[in-house]
Amino acid sequence: MNFHKIKSSISIKLLSYVVPIYLLITFFITILHISVEYVNTKRQVEKVLIASEKTFSNILASDLLNLDFKQVEITANSIISLPQIAGIEIKADNNEQVVQAGTVLDKNRKSLTFHSFALYNGYNTTSHIGDVKLFANEEFIINNIKSSAYLLIFNATIKTAAIFLLIFLIFRKLLTKPLSQLASSASQINPNELEKSLIAVANNPNDELGVLQSALNAMINKTAEAFDKLDKINKNLESIVNERTEELQQTISQLNKQQDRLLCEIETRQKSEQALTHSLHELKNAQTQLIEAEKMASLGSLVAGVAHEINTPVGLSLTGISHFQATVDEISKLFEAGELEEDHFLRFIQESKELSCTIQNSLQRAANLVKSFKLVAVDQSAEEVRQFDIIQYLKDTMTSLNNKLKQSKVNFEINCDSEVLIINNYPGSWAQVFTNLIQNTLIHAYEPNSTGQIVLTFYTEGEELIFKFIDDGKGMTEESQKKIFDPFYTTNRTNGGSGLGMNIIFNIITQKMSGKITVDSELGKGTQFTIKVPIDIQSFK
Repeated sequence: MNFHKIKSSISIKLLSYVVPIYLLITFFITILHISVEYVNTKRQVEKVLIASEKTFSNILASDLLNLDFKQVEITANSIISLPQIAGIEIKADNNEQVVQAGTVLDKNRKSLTFHSFALYNGYNTTSHIGDVKLFANEEFIINNIKSSAYLLIFNATIKTAAIFLLIFLIFRKLLTKPLSQLASSASQINPNELEKSLIAVANNPNDELGVLQSALNAMINKTAEAFDKLDKINKNLESIVNERTEELQQTISQLNKQQDRLLCEIETRQKSEQALTHSLHELKNAQTQLIEAEKMASLGSLVAGVAHEINTPVGLSLTGISHFQATVDEISKLFEAGELEEDHFLRFIQESKELSCTIQNSLQRAANLVKSFKLVAVDQSAEEVRQFDIIQYLKDTMTSLNNKLKQSKVNFEINCDSEVLIINNYPGSWAQVFTNLIQNTLIHAYEPNSTGQIVLTFYTEGEELIFKFIDDGKGMTEESQKKIFDPFYTTNRTNGGSGLGMNIIFNIITQKMSGKITVDSELGKGTQFTIKVPIDIQSFK
C-alpha cells in the first residue's frame, strides 16, 4: 500500500478547520483596525474644522461687518485650501448666502459632513452678523486610511500564509508522517515471525502515537501467543483426527441405516405436506364461505323465526276452516234430509261468525309477519341506500325475531326523543346489526331462563345518529373488550359460535357506514355498545 497517496489526509482535514477560522478572525480584526483608523482620521478632520473656526471666525466677522465681500471670499478660499476642508458656505444674518466655495455635496447630491459656527460683532458678542459652515473633505479621510488598509491586508495575507505553512509542516512532522510510518510498519508484519515484527516508530511512548504503537505491539504479542497455542493444538490434532475418523466410520454406518428410515419419513412427510396444503386451501375456502354464511345468518334467523311465528296463526286458520267445513257438511245433511230447523240454522250462523272472525285475525297476524319479514329480508338482500324510520325498522326486526325473544325472559326497552326518526342509510345492514347485537347479547350476556333489561336508545348530535345498546348482563373482561371485534374471537365456540358476528358489525359500521363503534363493559355490571354514524350517508360520502 502506498501511504503517500492517501486521499483523505488528517492534516489536510485539520487545516480545513483551522485556516478558515483563522482567516475569519483576521478578517474581523482587519475590519476593526480600518474602522478605528477611519474614526481617528475623522476626529482629526473635525479638530481641523474647530481650529479653523478659532483662527478665522474673527477675521470673517470683521470682513462681513465691513461688507468687504471680496476679502471674505479670499479668506474662504484660504480656508478650503486646507486638505481637510472640502468647502465653505457663509451666510449673512438674514440667511442670504454671501460666499460658497469648494464642494458642499457628495456624489449622491447629499450634504457633506460639516461644522457650523456663528459670527458675532467683535465689540458686541450678542450681535449676530452671520453663519459659517465648514464641510469636511471625505476623500482626504478615505485616502488617509487607504495606505493603512493596504498595509493591514498585506500583513494579514503574509501572516495567514506563514501560519498555514507552519501548521501544515507541524502536522506533517508530528502526525501525518509518523502515522504513515506506523501504517507502513504494520503492513510489513510477517505472520511467521511476529515476535521480530514489533513496531518501533514513536519516540515518546506517552503521546498518542506511542500509545497506539504500544496497543499494536500488544496485539502482535497476543497474536503470537495465539499462534503458539494453535501450533500445540495442531500437533495433538492428528491423533484426535484418527480417533474421530474411527468414530466417524461407525457413525456413517449408523447414518446409512438411519438414511433409509429417513427417506421413508421424508416421503411420508411430503405426502403429509401435500395433504396439509390441500387442507389449508380448503380451510381458506371454508373461512370465506363461513364469513359469507355468517353474513346470511341473520337472514336465516329471520326466516326460521318468521316460519315459527307464522305456523301458529296458519294452524289456527286451518283448524277454524276445518271446523267450518265440518259445520257446513252437518247443515247440508240436515237440509237434504229435511230435518233442518231454525235453531240449527241460527247456531250455524253464530259459529260461522265466530270462526270467520278467528280465521281473519289469524290470517291478519300472519300477513303482518310476512310484511315485516319481507321488508327486512328484501333490504338485507338488496343493500340499497334509502330513507326509512329506524325506530319502526328496529320494531320490524324484533318482530321477525319474536320466536327467540319469547323464549327469553329479557325485557327490551326502546328510547327515543321522537316517535319517528328518519335516516338515509342501509336498512338491510341495520337489520343485520340489530339481529347480531340481540342474538349475541341473549347468548353471552344472560344465563338461560335468567331475567334482564336491554335498553336501546336513539338520539342525534349534529349530523350524526347515536345508537346505544345497553344490557345489565354478565359483562366482559378487559381482554374480551380488546378482542371482541376481532374475527373468529368467541367465548362460546363449544356451542357453535363462529366469532364473526361482532366482526361483521364492526366492518358494517366503520367501513360501509363510515361510522364508529365502541364497547364499555364491566364484569357483573353489564355492557354498553355505542354506535355513531352519519344521518345521511350519501351526503357524508
